[in-house]
Amino acid sequence: MHQENLCGATIVYLVNVRLDIVDGVRSPSPPETRALLWAAVRPGDGVEHIYAQPFGRSVEAVLFVERPTLAEAERCCDTVLDRCAAGGPRFSRHSCVPLPLLVELLTEQSEH
Repeated sequence: MHQENLCGATIVYLVNVRLDIVDGVRSPSPPETRALLWAAVRPGDGVEHIYAQPFGRSVEAVLFVERPTLAEAERCCDTVLDRCAAGGPRFSRHSCVPLPLLVELLTEQSEH
């Protein structure tokens, strides 16, 4: 999926990431996960919000990243995840969707 932003405005992308499970190592709680990810965020990364929830034995998180294009949002998220892995747990990126598209899809779904 590639979305061009022709008007030059930034779009918030929801980037879904999941903690890689390591046998014998306790997974962090959702608040610990948010703290780990925020510790890896730097000014200019475009991360506006982080949501985390349990996912089986793992933890899943959504980073709300403000960037003009999908590719830039994915790059920024990957940079944050690399920083996090350098000093702690490793996360994998699973999906990325523009927030306006998600809202539109949810609206259409609720109308049916």
